[in-house]
Amino acid sequence: MSRHERGLEEHGTDHGSWSTPRLFLSGFPADVPDRELVKFRVRLFAMLGEIVNHYRPDPFTLSAGYGTLPPRPGQEPARSPAEEEPQPPAFATVEPLYTFDQLVLPEETVNRLLDCVSLVEVAPLVFDTWNLRSIEPHPSTAVNFRGPPGTGKTMAAHAIAHRLGRRILSCRLSDLESKYHGDGPKNLAALFAAAKEQHAVLFVDEAESLLSRRFAQPQQAAESAINSMRTELLMALDTFQGLVIFASNLPHSYDAAVESRLLHVDFALPDHAARRRIWQTHLPAELPVHDDVSLEELADVGDVSGRDIKLAVILAAVGTARRRQDAVTRDSLLTALKEQRTPPPSPPVPDESGAELSDEGKRSVAEQLRRRLADAKADSGAGHEDASGTDGGDAETPA
Repeated sequence: MSRHERGLEEHGTDHGSWSTPRLFLSGFPADVPDRELVKFRVRLFAMLGEIVNHYRPDPFTLSAGYGTLPPRPGQEPARSPAEEEPQPPAFATVEPLYTFDQLVLPEETVNRLLDCVSLVEVAPLVFDTWNLRSIEPHPSTAVNFRGPPGTGKTMAAHAIAHRLGRRILSCRLSDLESKYHGDGPKNLAALFAAAKEQHAVLFVDEAESLLSRRFAQPQQAAESAINSMRTELLMALDTFQGLVIFASNLPHSYDAAVESRLLHVDFALPDHAARRRIWQTHLPAELPVHDDVSLEELADVGDVSGRDIKLAVILAAVGTARRRQDAVTRDSLLTALKEQRTPPPSPPVPDESGAELSDEGKRSVAEQLRRRLADAKADSGAGHEDASGTDGGDAETPA
């Protein structure tokens, strides 16, 4: 019992057959002055005594305090958010969705992808039989797919996994980030551990967010967290024995230390022959197509990606079904492709040429200036009147 618990008991008075149980107060902080404790005790006992005398409940204990709520009987103490250990995200693998036969890429790009596959397939011969493990104890293959959006980078990653007979583990930076400082590197380590345990191809999409340059002199906690993530990635790449594929639309922002560890495969927009093949593979035999649809004419539309073509076919087919038409027509495909390729409107560019305003423009500017000056004078006058009346009395105007 602390010094504030002594003498803090009161007994009830005799009211016939009912006698108020004693009231007690315990656990009060020792650094609170005695006079404050006495005032608090008197007020609390008065209110508590009224309740007990009026309702005559069975003896009970009423808990009150400051801070963490005490546990109930048989219940584990509640943990504060700072004490909670965040669980690492669960990374799941999937079967590859695409094969090499479905890729429509230039021959040199396909050969480069096959080289990446060979780096994994011949690793036992090169590093074990030929003992190159003596100079590289942890052989790994880190590949970077770089190119415009919709050019087949994700399909190629799945095709490589299918060629190797492995599952694929896909993730993005958002899967690794955490609100807890320092958990990003832990999640990244867990990602590589999951890929190793499941013997899967690791595919990191939108990798520019993860592989960008580190901050030379971090000024904020977020910048320090980013640097920690980059450092953990470098260590993971040096020790991971498997295939890691990164995909990016902005490879020029890569950290130099990361880029030196990557094998690059470039993806480009398809040429005329590739566009024709893509149109052909995206118009299945079950899709009713009008006789006016020409693959050559469709392929003549350049500066499009495979994703643009796929979405154009889907939009045209949906529109055909919605209008209850019999077949997808040439115009519906070209219109859908045009709508897909139309860029968003650009914001208006301010005129900085210094050209002189017209008379109408000058009048408009002058009118706006007059209004702003009038508003400013009105606000100034109102503020002066308010300031004059702050003394609490009405000022008399001298005659």
